[in-house]
Amino acid sequence: MSHTCSSLLMHCMDFRFGSKMKEFMAEKGLMNDADMVAFAGSAKNLVNPETQAFALRQIEISKTLHEMKVVHLMNHTDCGGYGGKAAFADEAAEYDELTGDLKEAKNVVLAKWPDLEVKLWLAHIKEDGHEAEISFEEIA
Repeated sequence: MSHTCSSLLMHCMDFRFGSKMKEFMAEKGLMNDADMVAFAGSAKNLVNPETQAFALRQIEISKTLHEMKVVHLMNHTDCGGYGGKAAFADEAAEYDELTGDLKEAKNVVLAKWPDLEVKLWLAHIKEDGHEAEISFEEIA
């Protein structure tokens, strides 16, 4: 068995993802072929000077040890790492900040490793009282 993988998926540690993250990974062909990094705020850690080196180190380890070629960066709505949805004036402001950070994080990764492909995702979490409904949007 090869000790390589195609991708790295950096996402939030939020427990609400559960089986939906596995479904996402299976749908995108990442199951058993991607390193996974999960921490609060996800891509925010790549644009924050205090956490950037740690986040970049995770990518470097995956690239060096497992020869991955694609980085998937995922933020999500109602993220505690950003202060939750209450931290924003409205859904549009939340969307703009989350996607803006994703795009900036992509630039940070590509500045260090221009040979990598970076894909951006925003997970939309809607609470219905019992369980979270999650949909995934690819960000251009």
